[in-house]
Amino acid sequence: MVLDTRLVAFPFSSETVWNTGLAATGTAGGRSLSVGFEGDWAPEHLLLLGAESCFMSTFLSLAYAAGLDVLGVVSNARLEHGAHASAMPSVSLAPCIVVGAATDVTLARELAAAAVRESVVARLLGARLRVVPDVRLVSERAE
Repeated sequence: MVLDTRLVAFPFSSETVWNTGLAATGTAGGRSLSVGFEGDWAPEHLLLLGAESCFMSTFLSLAYAAGLDVLGVVSNARLEHGAHASAMPSVSLAPCIVVGAATDVTLARELAAAAVRESVVARLLGARLRVVPDVRLVSERAE
């Protein structure tokens, strides 16, 4: 069963407690992880992972609802700081979506665009987010 991420109850919440130096422990949903520059995960990595995973979950929910047979999704993300300290940072996502039928390529592209509009994290980032999906077709499967 695929969860429709649009039906998830809000609000989400978390708590972060400073440990020492530049490390802290973040907890959410009964789980914890070490965060901060001296922890396991830098805040910038968490931002990128949040943007990628929210986009991916939203896309997969939309694909499931539309009956799109997704064979695979992989993504990479970059945080761009700009050339000057005054430049506004931005996030770039490059998801690669794999489908098995030529008729699914256009639908996958449309759903990727819809996922950007519906993803909570994408909406929070707004114009600072750039998503460039790469939809790939593997050879048609024999029926």
